[in-house]
Amino acid sequence: MTIKKYLVSAVCILGIFSACEKEADPVDGNYATVTLNGGGKAVTGDVAINPGDSITFDFTITTQRPMAFVGIQKNPVNHTAFLVRDTLKTATTTYSASKTLKADTINGSYLYRIVAHDSSGTYIGSKDLVITVNPDFYYYTVRVLRVPDTTGKTNPCYMAATTGETFSYTTGAANSAKIDFGIMFDTTGLASPSTTDDLRFCLYALSAPQGQLPFYDLGSWTKNNTIMKKATSPAFNKLLSGGDLRAAARTNLASGTTSKVTQLAAGNLVFFKTASGKAGCLSVNYVNGNSPAASSFMNVDIKIER
Repeated sequence: MTIKKYLVSAVCILGIFSACEKEADPVDGNYATVTLNGGGKAVTGDVAINPGDSITFDFTITTQRPMAFVGIQKNPVNHTAFLVRDTLKTATTTYSASKTLKADTINGSYLYRIVAHDSSGTYIGSKDLVITVNPDFYYYTVRVLRVPDTTGKTNPCYMAATTGETFSYTTGAANSAKIDFGIMFDTTGLASPSTTDDLRFCLYALSAPQGQLPFYDLGSWTKNNTIMKKATSPAFNKLLSGGDLRAAARTNLASGTTSKVTQLAAGNLVFFKTASGKAGCLSVNYVNGNSPAASSFMNVDIKIER
């Protein structure tokens, strides 16, 4: 057989196989079109909302092959876990629905997926939306509060919890209405020393008698009445929303509140409620010094509801 005949035979064989070849669908291909209808408070795309808000998905889904199940997933890791799922009475290529869900109470971004499956549970297609839950609390880190100094009067010894600002006696007069508490080193003897060190760092409201330092004249200042209490739970890293802060305040401030807490050391938590009714928590990260010297300070983090 000549080379030419071999080539002709090979082409014929390839032609036979090509005629028998079936085109396969791509794995996890998207054979669905999801239209967000909007209207009212229904989402029309990626959106930012407040914790616990209602989210309405009003949608129409059309598919290239009949679907039997339609559902909504959140942060999906597979095709089987649903927040809501509709089983269709008759397989169809068009389906409309409106679903209202409650957003997460913890801030962050969440992926919601509107998805269709056929009667065997095989994925047909979907549409993804990103719902961002805005934080409903302020979180201020590494704020340094220093013991009041008597000469320059420039140490930041006062704090506005809602803004995270710190003030000295010099800058505090014009901002006293913002101030929720101050720090000092107790020299009255009312705070008993701990077993390891003379840790008499105090957090106090300006309305407290102890807040009227003899070397600072607060006669013209606004003296907000912040109530507070040192407690151990819930842990600071578990306070993830304004709701968490309010719940912690209800529990810890139900009794035993004061306008001054003392013997503060690293790891302590102080739960508080401001004069305007905002619940918060102060976490002591680090304490430096064991005297009323101007070099003594506390490093703190603050969480407070918006």
